[in-house]
Amino acid sequence: MQQLMMLLEQDMYVQWSRFEEGTNVVQNLFWTHPDSVKLLNAFNIVLMIENTYKTNKYRMPLFEVVGVTSTGLTFSVAFMLLALECHHIFV
Repeated sequence: MQQLMMLLEQDMYVQWSRFEEGTNVVQNLFWTHPDSVKLLNAFNIVLMIENTYKTNKYRMPLFEVVGVTSTGLTFSVAFMLLALECHHIFV
């Protein structure tokens, strides 16, 4: 997890994380590429959301947002690793 966070920072990704109080255990990690933000600003009408359950090393759900351009091409908007799927995480 530390390696992933280091690479995200090194490659200038937009990222946000939440840690468990009193420990350094990552509870949620959000990341997106700056070019994805630009594409989202241009093509923000259709977004698809997908969630895969505990298929990664950390057994955390991977939440993905995908956008669609006016020509029908798809692009990744953002990703999140989640400890819990609660409403307050998404707002």
